[in-house]
Amino acid sequence: MSGSATVFNQRHAASACALILIISGPLAAEHVKFETGSYRNKSVLYYDHQNLSLSKTDSGKTFSVCDKRISDKTLNHTLAFLTALDIQSWQPRYFREGLKGGSTFTLDIQIANISKKSTGHIDLAPTGYDKIIRYFNQVLIVNSCQTL
Repeated sequence: MSGSATVFNQRHAASACALILIISGPLAAEHVKFETGSYRNKSVLYYDHQNLSLSKTDSGKTFSVCDKRISDKTLNHTLAFLTALDIQSWQPRYFREGLKGGSTFTLDIQIANISKKSTGHIDLAPTGYDKIIRYFNQVLIVNSCQTL
């Protein structure tokens, strides 16, 4: 193989790696997203290394309730809390057969070694769900925000 072909292959491989990092970067960024309620009336909490936001949907209209800058310590504290709660053992789905309405939850977490997506009806939520609600409300209160 000639030297120019080797350089081309190395550049092509580097470009492909850069593209993969660009595509996967934001998707794999550390974050917590928690949504609870119904389609027309729900709360959505989202935070990462820098920002915390809470939005609410009331009768189908969405509005921002809180938008704050936060420190890295919040995600580190969340990691410790979720590790102790063992959310990794949660099953992926908690839905009642044939039920289309009602209150649901969606939990989407990517922090360090915890990567968890869980969704279902609130009445079938796994053990520890109530502790997560209390924890997220504490995060909101500490940051001078309205609770879920």
